[in-house]
Amino acid sequence: MLKPLLLIAAAVLASSAHAASTSRDFTYTGFYHAEAGQFLPNASIYGYFDSDDLNGNGLIERSEVTSFVLNSQQYVGWCGAEVFMCGLFDFSYTPGGALNFHTSWSTDPWGEGVAGGSAISGVEVKEHSYWPGGSASYTLRWTEDTILSMSPVPEPATYGMLALGLGVLALSARRRSRS
Repeated sequence: MLKPLLLIAAAVLASSAHAASTSRDFTYTGFYHAEAGQFLPNASIYGYFDSDDLNGNGLIERSEVTSFVLNSQQYVGWCGAEVFMCGLFDFSYTPGGALNFHTSWSTDPWGEGVAGGSAISGVEVKEHSYWPGGSASYTLRWTEDTILSMSPVPEPATYGMLALGLGVLALSARRRSRS
């Protein structure tokens, strides 16, 4: 009686884990700094995203992203108090494959000064600011030496499946030791 219940519970947890939200951290390292005119091997951008593969096709698309943060700026939902507008305009990710995104942000254009930026993966990250009497900008461009590091963050359902699996193994070992 206990074995069929454990099998049903395992199947339910496995199916809910597939539909559960997944978080992934990422870092790109090594960029060409356009203003300095040199490759900076330690220059990096970082972020994370939360997603649900709603259609189960293995490809995460823009409509399946519930949160996207790049260099501490949130691009899905609320932009933050200092940012006038922001957006994640394009996104795709295949686990084990390429991460593609296009973001943009800007401060209030009617203020004393204005700042903004955009990022197009595989192309460049650019930020700029203008104020009365001055301006500044920097541009980091992808090269063939730019490296992507991605790490999945386990979800609670994953830990639940692990606990259930360990429980089944312990129960099995216990039954074998009694025999």
